[in-house]
Amino acid sequence: MTREQIEALTVAEVKSLLSQRPSVGPKLCNLLETDRRAGVRQLAVLARRKRRHQQAERARLRRMVEHEQLWWQSGLTHVAGVDEVGRGCLAGPVVAAAVILPAQVSIEGVDDSKKLDRELRESLCAEIEDRAIDIAVSCVSAQRIDEINILEASMEAMRQALADLDPPPEQVLVDGNRTPGSRFPEMAIVDGDARSISIAAASIVAKVYRDRLMVGHHDTYPEYGFCSNMGYASREHMEALDAHGPCPLHRTSFSPVSPPADEGGQLHLELGSKGEVLAADYLEAKGYRVLERGYRAAGGEIDLVVEKEGCVVFVEVKASRSRNVQYDPEDRVARRKKSHLIRAGRMYARDRSQADRPLSSAGGYRFDVIAVALQGKGAGRICHYESAFEVPPF
Repeated sequence: MTREQIEALTVAEVKSLLSQRPSVGPKLCNLLETDRRAGVRQLAVLARRKRRHQQAERARLRRMVEHEQLWWQSGLTHVAGVDEVGRGCLAGPVVAAAVILPAQVSIEGVDDSKKLDRELRESLCAEIEDRAIDIAVSCVSAQRIDEINILEASMEAMRQALADLDPPPEQVLVDGNRTPGSRFPEMAIVDGDARSISIAAASIVAKVYRDRLMVGHHDTYPEYGFCSNMGYASREHMEALDAHGPCPLHRTSFSPVSPPADEGGQLHLELGSKGEVLAADYLEAKGYRVLERGYRAAGGEIDLVVEKEGCVVFVEVKASRSRNVQYDPEDRVARRKKSHLIRAGRMYARDRSQADRPLSSAGGYRFDVIAVALQGKGAGRICHYESAFEVPPF
């Protein structure tokens, strides 16, 4: 378009014309920016912003296929991504999906399913189903989870999904730092659902499938609110468990669900579990991303591992019925406990490094303490102590 053609149009007509274009080039943006009308100049600002967003998305998508490109360029055409959802739920199955996408594929918007809203996940799932070479989904029930534990159940679900693919995969990309042990070549990628298009596609398919499954259970067990919490430990779900006890979909091996065998010990477990749920909700509301809940390593356990702005934070949660959450963390984290936390933190850092995802030297790491005062069925107060204690370099 020329300057004269633009000047002959109204602002509304220019806006309509731009909306019909997939992108606006720099030459046209320059013409719009020098127009005498403020409304047209504002359209130029919006057009440049849209162009920058499109360029950033294209760059992200190029990064998302870097792992697949290694195998596509070697001649493999059936590279599968596999991921599971529902590992941290109190109810319902753990669901794994495996997806084989065609070589050199690009699907705009594909990302870790946890970063997407429901409408976008549903839309992307439909596109993935339309474009994939094959998709397989596998569920492992709550009863099976109770028999073999959630980690092994997740691995079992992924192995079954991979086994159901047709054609069989020539290479498997797995989210996390452990592979499921299928009969196919496997490679683990930490944060793979944000770094591999195949794994991201699998996470979207698994999430959409499981959400639909849990919504379908709502009519049978409406008191637990599965249509909104999907079986996760929301505050409303915890209150429903207190009021009604577990249903057949609940995982009785999980401490907030299991009946009290030892009343005193069980009350302590329930107190801690509720505190961790509330602490995780608090951190997510503050912009943290939860990486692990109840991370266990040789010699120690960390309640929550979270990340914000590249900094990995190991969180010790202290829950009590006391109204007082103002205290010196040094008084509540004994020397022995502190050494266990540091040891577990080092193990976590080592696992990430071995999975080619080391801790960022810029963001670093720290140890925080969160104190939760539980009153009735909710939290009275939460205090967050950042960098609660100093530790030597890892």
